Amino acid sequence: MKLSLLMIRQVALCFLISGKGGSWSSTGCLGSVLMAFSGNIETASTGYANKGCIDLSRSPRDWLVKRRAAVDEQWLRFRNGLPVLDLQGVRKDILSSWRRSVEGVESSQPHAPGSDRAHAEHYWQDSPIGRAAARSLDDLMRMAEEGDLVAAIADPNGRLIWTYAAEGRRLQAESINLKVGSYWHEQAIGTHSIGLALNQGRPVTVISSEHFQPFIHDWVSYAAPIYYPKTDRCAGVLCLSTVWKQHTPLGQAAVAELARTISTDLTTEHAKAELEIYALGQPKVVFRGKVLQLPFRQIEILCLLALNSRGLSLESFHAALYGDAQIAFSTLKAELSHLRRLLGGKIGSRPYRLQLSVWGDFIEIWQALRRKQNGEAFSLYRGSLLTDSVSPELEEWRHCIDAVMSQALGNCQDPLILMDKLCGNTSGSELVRERLFEMMSPVRAQCD
Repeated sequence: MKLSLLMIRQVALCFLISGKGGSWSSTGCLGSVLMAFSGNIETASTGYANKGCIDLSRSPRDWLVKRRAAVDEQWLRFRNGLPVLDLQGVRKDILSSWRRSVEGVESSQPHAPGSDRAHAEHYWQDSPIGRAAARSLDDLMRMAEEGDLVAAIADPNGRLIWTYAAEGRRLQAESINLKVGSYWHEQAIGTHSIGLALNQGRPVTVISSEHFQPFIHDWVSYAAPIYYPKTDRCAGVLCLSTVWKQHTPLGQAAVAELARTISTDLTTEHAKAELEIYALGQPKVVFRGKVLQLPFRQIEILCLLALNSRGLSLESFHAALYGDAQIAFSTLKAELSHLRRLLGGKIGSRPYRLQLSVWGDFIEIWQALRRKQNGEAFSLYRGSLLTDSVSPELEEWRHCIDAVMSQALGNCQDPLILMDKLCGNTSGSELVRERLFEMMSPVRAQCD
């Protein structure tokens, strides 16, 4: 699926017109693009207006200047520890991100961290998103040039793996490290559209001082996640950026449409097995390419079945799952019967075992750690194994994996590898954060 040249030029023209104080009215440039984009843009722009962010009765330049002044004031209050007063001017998602950012992000950074260009380029060349986006790169570069934009694609961890800047924006982009290999997730730079899109799982806009870092206050950024069509797993994030005075309500809808275009070109994820179990960090189960919405207990059961490929008797299964808890055997049988139906009868009995191919990230990471393939283990780690589980066997596995991972991270001397593992999901990577903090402590001591 490719965008038409007319559509590309209409989108680019809207940015340029906005930068010169032109009209956002439905009869102007925006109106022509509304027709081209099958209705989605109108929803985005009017939705933004309905939240109190846009007063379409004013000129764009007048609205932008007044909005920036209002948010500047609230940002300064927040940074000085005072309560934010204008809750209509500062959106809830922005304020929530500010609060998360202030806990662990240095607010006086001169630019985004990271210079892992070689590794990022290697990832881009070998990744599904790189192959899918290749079909849209000409369109993205043309739109960036004609709209005076910086286009970027980040991996699911918020690291930039592809960028293109219009000639008039290249020096500015380089000055803030808006280039391949830099990190733009929330734990790295605070509030920004890339990190916010990863956190919210939807298209977002961040204007001027809505950004947490002062070095991005002269920018506006629009970002949208790119999902695999069947599994809804995030493959990356598309971001468009320019100077704040060129903001247009079309920006968010445009980046969302472009992200959907890339998503449709993503080849179906190559299934690792008929049943895929992701239990490190946020749990997820995929059966024959479709995500199953399962209760936590049933995910525990599948993990135990995956760990015991030769099967479990009812008694040993009950002990591994419930321990000494007074829970009837019939309860476990009912859970297994329900799972058997969901998996097309692929759970055997006497002993209970899976009768299909299975892949689990917790099994893969243990095997990688045993082989001392730490790079592969780091790429799999998204947090502890089912942190809420009190299953005796799963608790033992959790402690073992965390202990060996902690040792592997303790031996890691490359902060860029650790930064690569810090993703937008705040529930994972505690061990990574601790190790990175240890590595940075001597540097901070020298600076102090």
